Amino acid sequence: MNALKIRHILTSSVCRYCMCGFVLVTFFACSIRAFAYPRTDNDLIEMTCGEKDAKYVLIAYDTIHGSTAEVGDRIGKNLCDQGFRVDLLLAAHVEDISGYDTVIVGSAIYKFAWLKNAKAFLQKNQPTLAQLPTAYFIVGASMSEDTPENREAVKKAFVEPVLEEFADITPRSIGLFGGAVDFAANEYNLFEWVVLKILGLILGYTESADWRNWDAIDSWSKELAGEL
Repeated sequence: MNALKIRHILTSSVCRYCMCGFVLVTFFACSIRAFAYPRTDNDLIEMTCGEKDAKYVLIAYDTIHGSTAEVGDRIGKNLCDQGFRVDLLLAAHVEDISGYDTVIVGSAIYKFAWLKNAKAFLQKNQPTLAQLPTAYFIVGASMSEDTPENREAVKKAFVEPVLEEFADITPRSIGLFGGAVDFAANEYNLFEWVVLKILGLILGYTESADWRNWDAIDSWSKELAGEL
């Protein structure tokens, strides 16, 4: 089921009764101050690997519950295995990108959009990123099924708006990856709980699901290394 179908179901009359509660929760959730990203220290991964004289790559990501951080970590280690030097940092922690040869920007998809700190990173560094080899990757439930039709829907819903907003940046590659849901391990706020429970009815999970295809992530990392 593709991202556009999921969005349609969430707003259709079929889920009218679910949506009554959903709208109320959304109203209250959006009225309170957003939680910091990521939710806990355990959801944050930052590391450096590779030789100092190698081509220098920054992976700047934004995450909430750590799924995107883990994907970024896997990509970073793959690139180090391919001979690069890599810094993996939360996007909000990056102060200067002038020393990097390549920048990869990753974001979880949340409320049908990129996370705000990932977009803020693009906005702040757009002039420099326009001159550097750049790549994007996104992580979310919208890629629960990796089919050609779904990939096109995800690109239209979540990639094209960012490409249009930051038109000066031309990524060499864009990775589209599934995310993960785990009610036992993660502390979801009320908004997230309702949305993820509704998605569970649609996608067929109850307490947990992990749609991250690590083989696909490894393949994308290696292909990207060849382009860099």
